[in-house]
Amino acid sequence: MDYGSILEERTSPVVLMNAREQYMRQCARGDPSAASTFAFAHAMIGSKNKLDVKEGIVCLEKLLRDDDDRTSKRHYVYYLAVAHARLKHYDISLGYIDVLLEAEEDGLIGAAIVGGGALALAGLVAIFSLSRK
Repeated sequence: MDYGSILEERTSPVVLMNAREQYMRQCARGDPSAASTFAFAHAMIGSKNKLDVKEGIVCLEKLLRDDDDRTSKRHYVYYLAVAHARLKHYDISLGYIDVLLEAEEDGLIGAAIVGGGALALAGLVAIFSLSRK
């Protein structure tokens, strides 16, 4: 994967228009869904227009505050880093990348602890079952 191209990818005007219309329809009925808000924000940060990118950032920041799902939060942080890099706010972008790396490291440490605990438990079960024979 060419990581440089991530910053160069742009949303087509048709996709941008469709995402905006769907999001606005949901806003008119009340609170838009997280999926619709994310689709809109994702389309916006891919726009050539800096004001659209800023609007996408606002949506992603709201999702990041309001959504409790860890996986979704990871996506929001990633796209916030991309959006800020597109606006040449590299210090903010790097801050979001640091958050991602820290979360991944914590996840790996947690997985290692759980994996080590499971291995130890399996060993104890094996020892116990051998001693009963």
